[in-house]
Amino acid sequence: MKSRFWSLTTILIFLIFFFFMILPVLNLFTGSFQTQENGAFTLQNYLSFFHYPSYWRSLWNSILIGLISAAGAMIVGVPMGYMVSRWNVMGKSLIVTLSTLPLMLPTFIAAFAWVILLGRGGIITKFLQTWGIHIGSIYGYPGMILVFVSQLYSYVFLMTLSGFSAVDESIEEAGCSLGSSQLRTFWTVSLPLVLPTILSGAILTFMSAIENFGVPMIIAQQTPNLVVKAYIEFTSEVGSHPGMAYTLSIFLILITMASLVAQRYYLSKRNFIQAARGKPKVKQLTPGKRLLASGIIYAFLIFTLIPFFVALVLSFMEMRGPVFYPRFSVQSYVYAFSRSARPIFNSYFLATISTLVAVLIGVPTGYILTRRKSAYSNALDIVIMLPFVIAGTILGIALIAFFNQGWIVLTGTWVILVLSYVIRKMPFIARSSASILYQLDPSLDEASISLGVSPMKTFYKVTFRLMMGGVVSGAILSWVTIISELSSTLVLRSPSWSTMTVEMYQGVVSDDLGKAAAFSSIMIISTVIPLLLATRYFGKDKGEGILL
Repeated sequence: MKSRFWSLTTILIFLIFFFFMILPVLNLFTGSFQTQENGAFTLQNYLSFFHYPSYWRSLWNSILIGLISAAGAMIVGVPMGYMVSRWNVMGKSLIVTLSTLPLMLPTFIAAFAWVILLGRGGIITKFLQTWGIHIGSIYGYPGMILVFVSQLYSYVFLMTLSGFSAVDESIEEAGCSLGSSQLRTFWTVSLPLVLPTILSGAILTFMSAIENFGVPMIIAQQTPNLVVKAYIEFTSEVGSHPGMAYTLSIFLILITMASLVAQRYYLSKRNFIQAARGKPKVKQLTPGKRLLASGIIYAFLIFTLIPFFVALVLSFMEMRGPVFYPRFSVQSYVYAFSRSARPIFNSYFLATISTLVAVLIGVPTGYILTRRKSAYSNALDIVIMLPFVIAGTILGIALIAFFNQGWIVLTGTWVILVLSYVIRKMPFIARSSASILYQLDPSLDEASISLGVSPMKTFYKVTFRLMMGGVVSGAILSWVTIISELSSTLVLRSPSWSTMTVEMYQGVVSDDLGKAAAFSSIMIISTVIPLLLATRYFGKDKGEGILL
């Protein structure tokens, strides 16, 4: 009975992902080989990709920006991870919490804020101009790399922190005992052991950068990338070309899939780092050096959070179009809660419904991955990782193209939005649930069943309650990231199902900065408070486990 129940559950989860993710993506693939007029087979879309510079330049821009962002994240994250793990810097728990915030907060808010500060008419730009100082343009490569490095470095930092904390102290001591200096031991012993972990964080940064939609739409200008180009080709009111959008989507999926394969390869190398027989020693710095090291770390953390403070401050200033006046005002909030209250309700409603559905699917998935080991569970493990290689914009295009005709039409409904959120966020729930189950003795389940309790009742009464901490922390992270989701929402939403992210984005592109700032502040509060609660009540390790 137990085996049959979980076998049926596994099949059901497979069917959900097959019907709502794999089939729509396959439809993109077949559509890339079809003419727009009659659906006949053609290679024209792929020939056009290499013939027109705007297409292959978008591919090059995406890859280059992703690589530079990953390199920048390593330059920042590796030294920071080493210092926090091995030096007695002040407030390590606070450092981890603050470093996690940029990953949870919308990156396009950061892009919006940096434009306010450093754009052509930015606050800092105008101030420097009064002193005769002219800075370069923040638009294009400089701005995108600034945003991506400052908001995504945490992937490398958290993984580096975990890696250095797991290195066996005796290995480093052996190197030093052979006459090697501390610096040489770091380069020849410690760093190579942690390298697979570091590269995994860099790959996650790369994937996040090339899949990002909001940042390039706000700040890229004449530097197109694949995801924005695909969106324009699909949604343009004049001269839309769905077949070309599908082709660009396939190229992006192939790049991210190759990155995921590389990530899993390097993660498999983590067995090079064995659990330390003794916790690595923490170097006791002199008061002056400790203050300096801590100051550098906290200065960078504050720098990464500046955009969100700017958004909060501007939301309480009087705004007239793109012009702000340095006097207190709540007009932006009056507008948000009176004339645009529906997007606020939509955001919370969709995030709540999607999170509940993700929990209903993700918790059994986590159980199957840990307790029902088989060829099917291994296949399921691969399937639930696929949403990580499909950008939100691309998944939105796939869903709207697949469910826009035939026996089931979901275009324009809130259901299709929930589907996209569940598919993309369910793996968070599954991973967080699995991380708890790995620590629980399976004999607890077996003892309950041996006493005559059904497998379903055992799962609910025993297993689910024990894994509740991981489930709740994963649910909070899913809810937070759904609130700030822009890419798939912009493609799939109908006018009646607009969200805060869409309203903010439209405010930015239409120079209605008061509206954008108000929704930005509401989103920041909506994401920061749940994240801090998750960290406070469920521990930072849960959050790190989900990211890793």
